[in-house]
Amino acid sequence: MFERKVQAIVDGLDFDLPFRVVLPSGHVASYRDGPPAFTIVFKTPRSLRDCLFRSTLGFGEAFVRGEIDVEGPLEHVVRLGFAIERQRIPLPLVEKLRYAAGLLARRNTLAGSRRNIAAHYDLSNEFYQLWLDDNMQYTCAYFRSEDDTLEAAQLQKMDLVCRKLRLEPGELVIEAGCGWGGLALHMVRKYGVRVRAYNISKEQIAFARERQRHHGISEDRLQYVLDDYRTIPRHATTCDKFVSICMIEHVGRDSYDTFHRIVADVLKPKGLALIQFISRMRPARFANPWLEKHVFPGYYNPSLVEFISALEDDRRPLHVIDVENLRFHYALTVKHWLRRLEANRANVLKLYGEARGAEIMRRFRLYLSGGYADFSNGMGTLVYQLLLSNGGNNSLPLTRDHLVGTETWPRLVEVRSATG
Repeated sequence: MFERKVQAIVDGLDFDLPFRVVLPSGHVASYRDGPPAFTIVFKTPRSLRDCLFRSTLGFGEAFVRGEIDVEGPLEHVVRLGFAIERQRIPLPLVEKLRYAAGLLARRNTLAGSRRNIAAHYDLSNEFYQLWLDDNMQYTCAYFRSEDDTLEAAQLQKMDLVCRKLRLEPGELVIEAGCGWGGLALHMVRKYGVRVRAYNISKEQIAFARERQRHHGISEDRLQYVLDDYRTIPRHATTCDKFVSICMIEHVGRDSYDTFHRIVADVLKPKGLALIQFISRMRPARFANPWLEKHVFPGYYNPSLVEFISALEDDRRPLHVIDVENLRFHYALTVKHWLRRLEANRANVLKLYGEARGAEIMRRFRLYLSGGYADFSNGMGTLVYQLLLSNGGNNSLPLTRDHLVGTETWPRLVEVRSATG
């Protein structure tokens, strides 16, 4: 029965790789002609039922439990999962009801956002240090060459953001969702601006403040605020520039209007805002169920139209100045992360213990492999950088030359500690 059901699904898929399936009984079923590119090994009857009746959500949960093994590149299996999802095979009603109840529990209210962010970003700073770059950038890097190191590409991303914002010494920059604080520190040290950076992850803010002390940067130049972006107007009057790198995914699609209003309220007239976010080709009813439930609670990647439609309001002065898609840059970024994570398996097990460490390794391997498969194959997930202006601004450059260094601007400044 299982073979017939899988064969019926595979026959209608836009998926060309041959693969094998090993059942708990040891029986082997092959699909497509040719040597298998990968093998899926079902170790328990429950894992079979989960895949048959709960689709990719069931597969992800069984894989993380260790009831499914994959021989070969995990990203191939994720591609198969994407192909199955495109067939729009529905979850059973009972699963839809369970998932809908979970979505309500993971809504991005002020309290809900704190829980959602803590579930992912507060796993421990030591864990993320094992596989992120030296500046702890957990967002898309910018590659001038596919041979760039991750460290070089992340520095290039931060400089690209600063150049697009036309940062000038002495300006005040507000950052919404600062991660481990690397961009804020970079802007202060290399561009001489003042930064107020917001985040609701206690672990990340603690790490950022420690790095600030290490570099001898005073609070009048750099302030890390443990608070929600929705409280920014309470603390700030106006700023020269506004930046948010990959926080929009955690905002929720009911809150884009609120986000744009906050940007417009705190940004000076003609001030610039840069917003980077993971997007999708078109709106969807739900985020990926497994990813939303087990990796990024409460997340949703908006389409470009969903996010900017809130700007089409006569009361809102924000103008879209520039849009850039960095999709393949993210594929290269995730490839580095995945390799580094897999090379640090022993350290992850040591950090969390065998059982917990193995669960985290499987969860993050599946998530990163999915990201690499998606971004590298153009399956519908994108990364946008949007540059906005608070009102019309005729003083901006007529070309993009300043982004690739053919203009002398900007003059980098090095902000040193008191000890030099």
